[in-house]
Amino acid sequence: MSEENTISRRSAFAAGAAALLLAGFAGEAKAEMSAAEKANIKVVDDFLAIWAKPDTDVAKALTFFTDDCVVRMSENKPALTGKTALGQGFADLLKTGRYGIKSLSTFARGPVVANDRVDWKIEDGGKRGAEFPIAGVFVVRNGKIAEWSDYLAKA
Repeated sequence: MSEENTISRRSAFAAGAAALLLAGFAGEAKAEMSAAEKANIKVVDDFLAIWAKPDTDVAKALTFFTDDCVVRMSENKPALTGKTALGQGFADLLKTGRYGIKSLSTFARGPVVANDRVDWKIEDGGKRGAEFPIAGVFVVRNGKIAEWSDYLAKA
């Protein structure tokens, strides 16, 4: 099997799993979440809020992650492992421009937080540019994001 097929199948599986998580959580949104689950959602929401600021601070963003975090900001790129690699990834992303984020729904089950959101690039003059529907899956341990993967929510 070629690397392209492996990535494509892995991406399709992961995106499907994220969609199922969101659908499953949505059906139980009325169920009471534990204090730990609410805290995990707050960690993810607070981290995502950093990207809505015009002066995104990479150092502050990194405070939300474990030292050995594994992050895949895009389903078609290799995962970044550790804060050093993630910091460089954030810095590289910010060289391409600024981004906005609007969370549509967020659900938690234990350490797993699933987030349905829209990300967009901020164009010159602060205008909202191209939008990207995103399904994000986070694993939060001891108040820090240990794993994060984002997937385009439409094919």
